[in-house]
Amino acid sequence: MAHGLMPASSAEIAHVAQAARGFLIDWDGCCAIDNQPTVSAVAFLRAHQERAAIVSNNSSNTVDDFLEILTKAGVSMRREQIVLAGVEAIDRAAMAGPADVMILADPRMRAVARNLGVRLNRDEAEIVVLLRDTRFSYSRLERAANALRKGARLIVANPDLTHPGAEGRVKPETGALLAALGACVNLDTVEMEIIGKPKPGLYLKACRALGLGLEDVVMLGDNPATDLAGAEALGMRALLTRADEPGVFEALLQETGF
Repeated sequence: MAHGLMPASSAEIAHVAQAARGFLIDWDGCCAIDNQPTVSAVAFLRAHQERAAIVSNNSSNTVDDFLEILTKAGVSMRREQIVLAGVEAIDRAAMAGPADVMILADPRMRAVARNLGVRLNRDEAEIVVLLRDTRFSYSRLERAANALRKGARLIVANPDLTHPGAEGRVKPETGALLAALGACVNLDTVEMEIIGKPKPGLYLKACRALGLGLEDVVMLGDNPATDLAGAEALGMRALLTRADEPGVFEALLQETGF
């Protein structure tokens, strides 16, 4: 398995491709930068759109957003083939039953919560949901920290600190905001659940969507600490695949006969 920062070798790719019946594919930094999928990733997704699933720690976009991006790229996938940490985190809050919920997120994600019947409260909350919030501010940090100090439960979309942006820049991620909360509150005293990779939930849901077992699929991702580590903890094969190094997608296309 590829644990370091070097992409998989051609021999490793060939071995994996021969056995794979399906693929779980990370988004940011793996097949897209700033939500723009690369040419090689689009070619791979088109070839394998029936047996691939997007498995992403993305917590800024909805499933509809992803379907629109993919459709414009000529890729046809079912809703069930898009598994996103942000959407799953909001679903988890909705399943908690009647409760006041504070969601630190993009407005469109709060709209998703409203549509699910989540009772939003920006000041007092029994549950705090932390997504990638590009409007994160001192006042939001203060409100969330004090809700946690009063005993609120914390649901975190993902632990990633950053993801790759265009021209080599980094985009601060949900984990960076979690670190800010951790500077204000002892998180060891907080009931906290992390939804995204490397936790198993996203992988398992994607496998169910494809109707495949863990042994049948390969995880393609750019982050060894989340994408690859989470997959390998479940006994899945995984390949390091980066958007700025398209060779893995191209080699897999060749090996799978497309």
